[in-house]
Amino acid sequence: MEAPSQEIGESIPNNTPHAVSVTLPTWEATVGYERGEDWVVQRMKLGYPRFFIHSKIKELCALVEEKFGREGERAFVFPSYAVAKRCREFVKEKTSNAPLPTIRILQLSTPPPRSKEEESYRKEAHIAAVFVPESEFVLAKNYWQHSGEGISSRLGEYVLQELKIVDNNLQEDKDKEYKVFIEERFGRNLDLGFTSEAKTALRRRIAGVMDEASPVAGRVDEDDVFLYPSGMAAIFNAHLCLLKTLPNEKSVCFGFPYVDTLNILKKFGPGVHFYGFGDDDSLDELEAKLSQGEKILGLFCECPSNPLLKTPNLKRIHQLSLTYKFPVVVDETVGNFLNIDVRPYTDIIVSSLTKVFSGDSNVMAGSLVINPASQFYPLFQQYFRQNYEDIFWAEDAIYLERNSRDFESRSHKVNVNSEAVVDLFQKCPIITQVFYPKVNDSRKYYEDIKTPNGGYGGLISIVFQKQEQAVAFFDSLELSKGPSLGTNFTLVCPYAILAHYQELDEVEKWGIDRNLVRLSIGLEDQDALLQTMQMALNLAIQA
Repeated sequence: MEAPSQEIGESIPNNTPHAVSVTLPTWEATVGYERGEDWVVQRMKLGYPRFFIHSKIKELCALVEEKFGREGERAFVFPSYAVAKRCREFVKEKTSNAPLPTIRILQLSTPPPRSKEEESYRKEAHIAAVFVPESEFVLAKNYWQHSGEGISSRLGEYVLQELKIVDNNLQEDKDKEYKVFIEERFGRNLDLGFTSEAKTALRRRIAGVMDEASPVAGRVDEDDVFLYPSGMAAIFNAHLCLLKTLPNEKSVCFGFPYVDTLNILKKFGPGVHFYGFGDDDSLDELEAKLSQGEKILGLFCECPSNPLLKTPNLKRIHQLSLTYKFPVVVDETVGNFLNIDVRPYTDIIVSSLTKVFSGDSNVMAGSLVINPASQFYPLFQQYFRQNYEDIFWAEDAIYLERNSRDFESRSHKVNVNSEAVVDLFQKCPIITQVFYPKVNDSRKYYEDIKTPNGGYGGLISIVFQKQEQAVAFFDSLELSKGPSLGTNFTLVCPYAILAHYQELDEVEKWGIDRNLVRLSIGLEDQDALLQTMQMALNLAIQA
């Protein structure tokens, strides 16, 4: 594999225009990024797409503002009118300004293909620009980040190119020029005419993997699998489904989750009961409240959780859900549906396909699966049949389909490499805690859902005796360093600093050490990977 970049702001992998990770090679650089310091921020070529607006999307927004904006307005671009309306509602609901700001939505479309030949490189694309006053821009950006429903950088790039073509009278010459651009850039691998087939293949692959991983749980049909432009969009739409079909009560967030899962449950709908430890005592507490008559909208959890890799007691949660008639939504991204089968205990399963399913760190995607065995299946099936909107862009689908063909073999190698790395960390005298499903106290609950051929996944978190050791280990590690996980290459970050810099004291209450280092293990040669880790550990011991 290519040597990882150690240059601040470079894409991970190197030279990848639509990469979903970015190099923050030192602890100091990560802190500088979180503080918004120029020496880091001005070097950022890209970033994780829900937090960092890609240059092509910025360019598209600027073009839309220039052509259609009014004085004092900023534009955010979404992939459909329905999404844009949700953004507008969110901004109006959360604004502190009075009177309520005027927020306009403008729909734009690119031309459909005019011939069979054009179908290979042209696709009718629809976008909706939300024009907000400058004062409300932050709220629109919050919606973009939390919901995961913003346009992808590839869609932004495509629409930008098409708008420039339409803007030019030399239509025929521009069409030829664009065709050459597409062919030179993507070769024959990218044929937009196969978009529908790619999406069908993805849905069948997900359903098939779930069935194969544990046939005893009953068959998942491809029509029960829904694709989204990000894992967070899948979680958001699961939450919307519950809000639109069930009496509106507060949700339960069980266990300490990834930051925007909690944001969604807090900021959309009636609110959330947060059981941050996600352990048996938390379940006792929840059961006591339910038995006293408390109603909940649904229970959301990660399996295992990120970054502490705790596995909730899904069997017991499922029993409670049957007794008290609430749905269970499980995000199994970290475990992945080859390693674990959560279907016997869940109603909706959400996943970030950006992670190990793709592996290549160059496309964002998510999936939502409604469980045919769920007590809520008829209700949820009807909801999605009426309300699901396919906003997953064509090129992204084609990339994801190609990336995920060897998902099974990659997942197995990641499992094997990860267990070896965990063994190394457990023997290191300066590491005080190793978080991994196989070695955590909650392992028994992981075993309940582990598939016959499954492993324990690729995510590991560690805590050192002293901050200086964590910093020395991280800074000297000659691996890719930045956000995201599930990549084909090992990817490391000081997780609490990166995800919770403004609330380090608060998250420590839930067991997240401020100096926690999270590692997502990749496909490197195992001996070489262990040697790289050991060299960094040796330097940390001297710190």
